[in-house]
Amino acid sequence: MPDTNTKSELTFPKLGVLGRIGWMADQPSDFQSRMAKLGRWMSVRRGQPVYAIGDQADGIFGLGEGLLDVSVMLNSEREVVLHRGTPGFWIGDAALLGHSVRTLGVTAASDCQVFKLPAATVLRNLEENPRDWICFYKLSHINVMISLKTLAEVISLPPRALFARALLRLATPEGRVHMTQEELSRMVGMSRTSFRRALAALIGDGVIELDYGTILIRNLAALEIESQATDD
Repeated sequence: MPDTNTKSELTFPKLGVLGRIGWMADQPSDFQSRMAKLGRWMSVRRGQPVYAIGDQADGIFGLGEGLLDVSVMLNSEREVVLHRGTPGFWIGDAALLGHSVRTLGVTAASDCQVFKLPAATVLRNLEENPRDWICFYKLSHINVMISLKTLAEVISLPPRALFARALLRLATPEGRVHMTQEELSRMVGMSRTSFRRALAALIGDGVIELDYGTILIRNLAALEIESQATDD
C-alpha cells in the first residue's frame, strides 16, 4: 500500500513533486485538488526573474525543480539574497494576499520548473472556499520562520559558523554548492574580509575545496561541527 505522500502525488499528478514535499504536501487533499486544478507549470531559465521587486502580485509560486534566490533591496544600489529555495519551496503569498506590490525579488539560480497559482483564481477560490485561508496562513508561517531563522543566525553567529551553515543549507546531496564566491558572500551577508578569512580557514583545514563556480564539501562532519561554533 503506498504511503501518504506517494498516494498524494498519484491522486494529484499535476502537482508532481509538490504533492510529496513542502507546504502543499502537508495540506488537506481537497485543498490540494483545488490548487492542482487552478495552477500551471512554467519553465524559468537560469538568471530570469520569477518576479521583481515592485511588480504587481500576479500569483503564488511553488518550486518543483531547480533553485530560486529570494532577494531584498538593502539600499537603493544593493540587492541582497536572503534565501535560496529548493524543491518544495513556495513564495509569493504575502504580497498577493496582502494586496501589495512585491517587496522581494525571486530569480532562478538554475533552470527551474515552477508551479504558478494565478492571483485571480486564488482570490476567487478564497471567496468560494474561505476555509482555505488557514492553508495559506500556514505557508505564511513557514516563510516567516525561514526569515527569522536567517536573521537570528546573522545576528548571533560568528562568521565561520554562519558560513558553514550556509554551505550545509545550499549543498546538494553530493556535497556541491553551485555558487560563485561572490554569490555566496552576498547571500551570507558577511564583509569581504570576514568571508575570505572563513573561506581560507575551511580550505586550509581540508573541509572544502574550490572548483570552477562550485564549492566542494570534502569533510561533512567537520563542517557540521564548524556550524555549531559559538565563537571564532
